[in-house]
Amino acid sequence: MINTIVIAGGTHGNERTGVSLVEKWKAHPECYNTLCKSATVDVVLANPEAVRLNRRYCDHDLNRAFAQTCLDMSVEPAQYEFRRARELNKIYGPKGENTRTDLILDVHNTGSNMGYCLILSTRDPFTMKASAVLTQEFEDAWIYYQPEERSASPYFGTVAKADVCIEIGPQQHGTLNAAIFERSEKLVKRYLELAEEWNRGELQKRAPIKVEVYTQLRDLGYPKPQGGGAIQAMIHPELDGHDYRELRQGDKLFRTFDGKDILFDGEPDGRSVYPIFINEPAYYEKDIAMSLTVKTVEEW
Repeated sequence: MINTIVIAGGTHGNERTGVSLVEKWKAHPECYNTLCKSATVDVVLANPEAVRLNRRYCDHDLNRAFAQTCLDMSVEPAQYEFRRARELNKIYGPKGENTRTDLILDVHNTGSNMGYCLILSTRDPFTMKASAVLTQEFEDAWIYYQPEERSASPYFGTVAKADVCIEIGPQQHGTLNAAIFERSEKLVKRYLELAEEWNRGELQKRAPIKVEVYTQLRDLGYPKPQGGGAIQAMIHPELDGHDYRELRQGDKLFRTFDGKDILFDGEPDGRSVYPIFINEPAYYEKDIAMSLTVKTVEEW
């Protein structure tokens, strides 16, 4: 039974789809409060100060502040996002088995060409089934499984028993896109409607759905000089924008500033990989050029 649901936006303050969705729903609760009557639904602007500044964060990435070690720091943190993480954990947690929140839907934007990427951190029966349904209803919806040891995970969603981080793109940070906003609102509403179906025992009876699941393997950084320094190459134009497409050994991966191509060496074990978050603007500071995944076909 899903008793408590949180819809979050603005975990990153310049990802405006979730920000605007939360602001709209706070002003007009009739937009959502009849969709899942069997659960208590709350909406929250996770990082209001970063939203005010239209920046990803003020002092520290809020979506990297929810590891249990961060929440349990013995001293009051100086950085705003660590303090805000504690506040959110107190309201919606505490993180762990005794959390008061069953499900968090955290709405994000990415500059990468990822469509509607449904990121699951656990193999929770509801989030799996509901996300599978949505891949049928939204032609550009994809499932990304990012397994996390929950206590160590730094993401806001892990305060709840289960979560879906909804990454929507491509959309420039700090901007809005009307078509993306409207389809995103529809998608979040469908999660609430499916939660109601789940609580009535109906969703569980649907036939299994065959889905492609992209599972996190590793992050790939930009070429840099030995010992560190500025990046030495860009995402290759034949790769940029092609998230979820297989990256094979010998494919063009980067291009240097003087026009030389850097090819992909392949994985040591020879497995096939599929990149996502290709050329995500916010990941330059994290030295992540893309995340590599492995693809499986499963029935959910």
